[in-house]
Parts: sequence; structure tokens; C-alpha cells
Amino acid sequence: MRIHLALSSGKRVSFADTTGGDLVDVKEFVQFDSEEEDGAKWEEEEAKYRKPVGEPTCQVHPEFYAPAAGALLRAVRSNKVEVEQLSAVEDEPLAFSGVIRVLNISFQKAVYIRSTMDNWATYFDHPAEYVQGSHDGETDQFSFKLAFAPPYITHGSRIEFVVRYETPEGDYWANNSSQNYVVTLSLAYEEDPVQADTSMQQKKSILKPSKVYSMNDNSEDEQGKEEEQAGRSKTELIRPTPVKPVFMQPEIDVELIEASAAT
Repeated sequence: MRIHLALSSGKRVSFADTTGGDLVDVKEFVQFDSEEEDGAKWEEEEAKYRKPVGEPTCQVHPEFYAPAAGALLRAVRSNKVEVEQLSAVEDEPLAFSGVIRVLNISFQKAVYIRSTMDNWATYFDHPAEYVQGSHDGETDQFSFKLAFAPPYITHGSRIEFVVRYETPEGDYWANNSSQNYVVTLSLAYEEDPVQADTSMQQKKSILKPSKVYSMNDNSEDEQGKEEEQAGRSKTELIRPTPVKPVFMQPEIDVELIEASAAT
């Protein structure tokens, strides 16, 4: 007996290479250099596809503390230059301004802010402006302003900077004790008021209404107990009280018995 196997004439099998296509789809992945770069790049990629809710509120946060008055003067005398203060710029949420205090060792002087937003892959030197009337006989002040710029306007973006003080006697640097001055950008998204109201209503719907307690709660509870007991007494059967029987003993007349015995 022969078994004949035949393929249907309407079905055909073909491969991609016979039609000019590729059998393999190759994807390449780039390995990050370090864990810090790994986290920074992943955060940057995530920020590209993040869907913001409304317009964000931007704030700049310095990650260093400027020295106080006494410590500032000692630092200026020692290092010839120091960052005196840093503050946000009004109506410019991506910008911040600062004041530099320098030791007056020469009439000819210049101050530059060297900053970077990509971890020193690139950097720029920004000239600071002399603050008129700031000379106190020993020191002078210079002011500057820096701002975040695309693509470095996502949450967690950083600006690092150092200060260079140029004089005919030499150049002097201020770098926050070799840690650099760092300012971080923070973005906060406001919640949609309609969604917030809906979520609050959902939260309220699953909560039990609160019970209001008063000074009359105890008396009302006692009154309720008395009424409940009265109702039970009406509905329950009254059990009869058992009566103890009383035994009566006959009285014996002793004199009568003796008289009858004598006769």
C-alpha cells in the first residue's frame, strides 16, 4: 500500500532572501562608560519621551555655600578671589546671577567665569562686569549671569563653573576647594486641577463618614439600652415563681388523753 503526500497547490513557502530581503535584523547597543554616565544618559533619554502635565516651574539650586562675611574676607586674602553670593534672576527661571569678590592687588584686573553644561566636554569663558562703587580699599566686586540653554533644560541638568581672576601679577582661580561650583536645575510640573479634583472625590467616596461625638452620647446610649430592655420584657414570657408548700401539724391535748386513760 502506498501513501501519497501532496502539498496543496494554493500554498507556497518562500524566504526573505529570495525576494531581496534580509534574513537577520541587526541592532547595535552602545555600552556606557560608567555608572554616572549611564544614569545621566538614561535620564536624558527618558526626558525626551516624558509627557509633561502643563508648564513646568523651573528653579535653580546651588550645591555649595558661599562663605560668611568673616570667612569670605579670609578666603579673598588667601586665594585673591572668591564667590560671594549666588541668587536666582527674577522673571528668568533658567538663569542665576552671582557676585565675585577679589583682592585689589592691581588697578588692571579682569574676572572670567568658565562654565560647562556637559561635564567639561565643552566650556565657555564669560567675562564678569565690575560693580561700580564696590571698592572698599582692599577688595572689589564683579557680577555675572549664567543661564541653562537647550538641550540642557531638563530636570537635573547641571552647570559647573570656576572663576579666573587675571592681573598683571598673575592669574588666580576659585574652584570651591577643587570641587567646582555646581548649580542644578529643578523642574516641577503642576497637577491638572480637574484631575486633582476627580482624584479627591474618588478618595472621599471610599471613606466612611465621620461620626460626631457629643456630651449627650452617654445619656443617649443609656436611654437606648433601657428602651431595649423594656422591649425585651414585653416580648419575653414571664416565668412563674415557685411556691414552697407549708405543712400543718395537728395540736395534741395532753390533759384530755390523761383523763380518758384514767377512766
